Amino acid sequence: MTLNQLEYALCLRAIGSFVKAAEKLRISQPALSAQIKKLEEEIGIKLFNRTSSPIEVTNDGARFLDRSDHILTDAKRLLRFSQELHTSFIGTLKVGVIPTLAPYLVPLFIPALLKDYPDFRIDIYEYTTEQVISGVRNGSLDVGIISTPLTSPGIRYEVLFYERFYAYSSEDTGNRTNLEINEINYDELWILNEGNCFRDQVNDICNVSKVRETRQFNYRSNSIDALIRIVDQKGGITILPELCLLSLDEVQEERVLPLASGLKAREISLIMTKQYDKERFIYKLQEYIKKNIPKHMLSSDNYEVVDPQIS
Repeated sequence: MTLNQLEYALCLRAIGSFVKAAEKLRISQPALSAQIKKLEEEIGIKLFNRTSSPIEVTNDGARFLDRSDHILTDAKRLLRFSQELHTSFIGTLKVGVIPTLAPYLVPLFIPALLKDYPDFRIDIYEYTTEQVISGVRNGSLDVGIISTPLTSPGIRYEVLFYERFYAYSSEDTGNRTNLEINEINYDELWILNEGNCFRDQVNDICNVSKVRETRQFNYRSNSIDALIRIVDQKGGITILPELCLLSLDEVQEERVLPLASGLKAREISLIMTKQYDKERFIYKLQEYIKKNIPKHMLSSDNYEVVDPQIS
């Protein structure tokens, strides 16, 4: 048997039609039928019931194809491993980044990385935390960048840096140096939608349940930039991560205050499977991120890390 035959059989199982599977595989329908028949003859097992529509997998076929799926995955990893043996960084790294981080982190390191390594291709996917973890686990992403700590079987993480939390108000801060949590008017607090781990971390700092859903105007957003614009236009206050401050203009910078209740921060890490691929690419990404963010963010000294409650 060949790896191509296993791939053809798995495609046919997924689609349930010789015609449509052949179109997806870009081969003729007779060629697909011949390869499936040849595979069945070699292994002595009937994989598919051709009389049903859509085509059904037999019981023995289901067990055989499940094992075939694992074999193909290992074969693809073997190919990627062989590519990593090259001394140059030729290939594509697929990276999932959470939305509360991607717009502020990616522009910091991408120009330098691509300038120094012209053959290094990197695809950035702005996904939720759950989507990033799922993508890393199933192999559609090579690596993820999320807030940790993280408890998830088969996933490991390496800390990149720490981001402090700041308050952003519609009013200038004047001579003030910080803001006490108990000074926040919850009727004027703008927060992200439920299901966002940054919202959960904000809830650890101030009780978001106090935010009234009955006020005249509510804005449910998944974007920190949108919250900043709402504060600018409608007034009030929101909580921002540190890297976001780099994108503020001079007027907006005057509206930022550190939180007084301890140096609270979120931990940002690379996540990957314990048998992760593209090791050299991942560590080069790690190197350039650490080289291009503010140096004080590399240390956790005096920070209280806010747990995103991911499991």
